[in-house]
Amino acid sequence: MFKYKKFYLWLIILCLILIMIGCQKNNKKNYNTNTKKENHFIVKKTTTYTYEKMKAHIKKLDNRYSTIKVDTIGSSYLERNLYLLKFGSGNKKIIVVGGVHGREGLTSLLIMRMIEEYARNYKQDESIDEYDLKSIFNQVSIYFVPMLNPDGIEIAVKGIGNLKNKEFYLKANENSNDFKRWKANARGVDLNKQFKAHWESVKSKAHPHYESYKGPAPESEPESRALASLTKKEEFAVTVCFHHSGRVIYWYYNQTGKQLKRDYELAKAIGSINGYELVSAEDSNLRAAGYKDWFIKDFEKPGFTVEIGYKNKVERPLSGNKLSRYLNENRCVLLEIADRI
Repeated sequence: MFKYKKFYLWLIILCLILIMIGCQKNNKKNYNTNTKKENHFIVKKTTTYTYEKMKAHIKKLDNRYSTIKVDTIGSSYLERNLYLLKFGSGNKKIIVVGGVHGREGLTSLLIMRMIEEYARNYKQDESIDEYDLKSIFNQVSIYFVPMLNPDGIEIAVKGIGNLKNKEFYLKANENSNDFKRWKANARGVDLNKQFKAHWESVKSKAHPHYESYKGPAPESEPESRALASLTKKEEFAVTVCFHHSGRVIYWYYNQTGKQLKRDYELAKAIGSINGYELVSAEDSNLRAAGYKDWFIKDFEKPGFTVEIGYKNKVERPLSGNKLSRYLNENRCVLLEIADRI
């Protein structure tokens, strides 16, 4: 009897070993499959994202996907292209903006990857989390300005090595040689304090600075002027700007009545997708001169600032190596908006 018990015990152990080996093979297979799928993408995670990387990605995407329409809306102060990528053929329009601040190049990487995923899945007639891309993008067009501030992003990533007038930049950066915190454009102006939404009363640094200088006048900068011109030309239903950090959604700018109710409901829908907290009306800046503030004020349509990443010293500056996290949180935000307008 003891021999039989011993035999059955070894048999059970052998079966467990075989099951574990099988699971390991399956896990390895799934990992290789995911890795292989990731290798199909042009836009991948990277520690830092620059204008040159984005420019190369745009060229490759343009060659691979005929559904992505590439254009520009103007040039930056240092004459870099302000690229505009359009996807979809519908009459309803959404505008998505990233790379507004120099130290926030990761938002440009996030937007570029979302564009590629939409184009790739659309081409293969595949949905994303049950969102029917064919149905959505036959009714809606999304206009992407992935990097509004290419000059500022280059300064934040590379410093001022090749720039003229180094004294200007050092003074604006408080005599520090560390430009990773640079938020402004190449003229020391914060592009998200440049729009006609109570610009006159917005608090500001008195002179060009790495952050918080609103400039000599609203839309004084070529970047903000180009974005304002595009917005006036096209009848956008919604605007979404990606910034970091805080994992919050700014949606309020003095709305009332039906406009307030509509925008709040859409903000809640976005929050249910990415899990970010809505900034309350009481905690919102009512005089801000930001792009979404101007859009809400002058066009009376929904505008959102989506802040990715945790707001702590451990995660700042945010790394493009964590692209998958921010992508998983936000890839369906635009699809949800498109499905509702």
